[in-house]
Amino acid sequence: MIPRRSRQSLGQALAFALEGLRHAVRTQRAFRIQLVITGFVGGLLLWLGVPALESGVIILSILVVLVVELINTALEVVVDLLVERNHHALAKVAKDLAAAAVVVAAAGAAIVGLLVLGPPVGTALGVDAGTASRWSRLGAVFTVLVGAAVLWLTQKPTGAARSVSNRPR
Repeated sequence: MIPRRSRQSLGQALAFALEGLRHAVRTQRAFRIQLVITGFVGGLLLWLGVPALESGVIILSILVVLVVELINTALEVVVDLLVERNHHALAKVAKDLAAAAVVVAAAGAAIVGLLVLGPPVGTALGVDAGTASRWSRLGAVFTVLVGAAVLWLTQKPTGAARSVSNRPR
């Protein structure tokens, strides 16, 4: 028989969520850095008077990064709990993949930031809007290309040969 789930109030659910946020702020350096960046970008949005839709895209990108960071932290805690002192190769893979998700989300948010904030920042610095827009697009493409190059150049050889020789006999 499956036990009935106790019903929690909306207030209790929010209290648990806030406790999770407090834990992330207290214990996760990366989350605190992301919150500082969020504050900086929010101030920039207000200062530049970025339109609501474009501001919404930036805010959504930031929220995706924060959510992925929280999920990464939760996964790390669960993996650490399950593995404890017995290290396992798959636990490392799970944690590495979750960390990679944060990096991909942050890179995506940075690219969105370049595309949306580049022109108004350029204009505020005295660059004409067309040039600032071209430079922000070039910066976004350059960021993607550099990221792809780093991935390509830092690849380790595939484990095809190793996996065959490491099979139990």
